[in-house]
Amino acid sequence: MKKIFVYIGSRVGRESSTFNYVSEILNRTIGLVGKENIKIDLYTANSSKINNCTGCIRCFMNGECPQDKIDDMKVIKEKLLDADFVIFASPVYFHNVTGDMKIFIDRISYWSHLMTLSGKAGVAIATSTGNGLDLTTGYIHKVMSYMGIKVVGQFGVVPYEGNEECIKSLENCSSIISEYLTGKKIESDSALELIFKANKNSVELQSSLETCEYNYWKESGLIECNSFAEVLSMKANK
Repeated sequence: MKKIFVYIGSRVGRESSTFNYVSEILNRTIGLVGKENIKIDLYTANSSKINNCTGCIRCFMNGECPQDKIDDMKVIKEKLLDADFVIFASPVYFHNVTGDMKIFIDRISYWSHLMTLSGKAGVAIATSTGNGLDLTTGYIHKVMSYMGIKVVGQFGVVPYEGNEECIKSLENCSSIISEYLTGKKIESDSALELIFKANKNSVELQSSLETCEYNYWKESGLIECNSFAEVLSMKANK
């Protein structure tokens, strides 16, 4: 069974255009792949307790966030790590993600140094009744890439009834997701290679200090890889 992780940065719940757009994508994906073959873990800002980052930088220094013990992030991180496919979605707030989406991203920001989500594919989604879609999906795409996710779709939509572009994007997105859930190979790209190279150069400078980041790279086998393509190959063979 393949697992999809979804985080939607909206507090409006089922009244949210973003929630309804993503839900339709998931329903179409289920229709393509089969309900018995998919498990979906979906979180929204209003259904999750995620505290603000306090700036203590313990996550970067020790690989742990003390707040994981008092909110929902421990479970959310576990579900995210266990997923095969990842969807990050947000309404557009002033040409960017919502505050709740940013809090969620802040709480996993240390993963950007570790490329913790390598080996997963994902899509970036933003909805708006106006503009700012490209800026917002671009930001989500960047965040996902730095985490190691191969972003295979970027969808900025105005989700009103009868919008042909919106309907087309629903079909396109669900088709892409189903392809990866049924075995399409995840491949590297130039952005992921640059991120990997920059991170590896930084981590190698920490070898004599044996920092948390260096130890993660060593124990996970990332430090032995010479490219992100090698990382993906290593992940696929595990």
